[in-house]
Amino acid sequence: MKRFNLSTYILSAVSFILLFSLNIKAQDDQVDYQNVEIRNPAGTTIYAENNTEIQGNPLIKDSFENGRILFTSGKASDIIPINYDSYKNEVLFIENDKFMVLNTTGVKGFMFTPPADFASSNRVQEVYTLQLRDKEFGFSEPTPVQVLYNEGSGTQLLAYHHTSLMKGNSKDPYTGKVINRYINSTDYFLKMKDGNVKKLRRLRDKDIIKALGKKYKKPLKSFMKDNDLDGRSEKDLAKLLAYYDENLAGDN
Repeated sequence: MKRFNLSTYILSAVSFILLFSLNIKAQDDQVDYQNVEIRNPAGTTIYAENNTEIQGNPLIKDSFENGRILFTSGKASDIIPINYDSYKNEVLFIENDKFMVLNTTGVKGFMFTPPADFASSNRVQEVYTLQLRDKEFGFSEPTPVQVLYNEGSGTQLLAYHHTSLMKGNSKDPYTGKVINRYINSTDYFLKMKDGNVKKLRRLRDKDIIKALGKKYKKPLKSFMKDNDLDGRSEKDLAKLLAYYDENLAGDN
């Protein structure tokens, strides 16, 4: 699938935020969106204003990638270029060469189209849900959380991508500008069958096995070894959880 790089569209960005409604095709579903300005998002500097620069990138993708919006009705949009601003908590997409912010009413999430090398990679298909709220994570508004594993058993492996802004405390000696920086982070969580959510230290087999419980340590470690699985591979960790769900989870 063709990728849409942000820099291709910089010159077409408008000077001010324009508000108007647009519909995206999704069979019977119609959702309204708003047009929004994005300045210089493809470079290392996101924007510069009042002698202050912000370096880094709050977007989870270096360029807009093809994907679909997933509706609560169970339907999906046509394939469109999508990205996510993890600082502003805004799902973005491109429609008719314009940058748009997604109105999440009636939306349960979004997913990216697997790349051409997906089969040979160690990554799972990228699906994001906006349906985790106060009970699970304390989100007061819809916030995308990547679903790394969810086979309907109740066990889920989740990744929360977020960005903070680190304020600069000194001026650049050459430009006189204060440099602020976006700091990107990812937190991983294991949601248990009983609804309990445990935060993982890292996305590793050892951390998942520890969260599942000491009684499962030996069979899970043996499964990893016997099947020559990589403890850092998203796909292999999904296999580990599938094995747990199918063979061990009922052993109380």
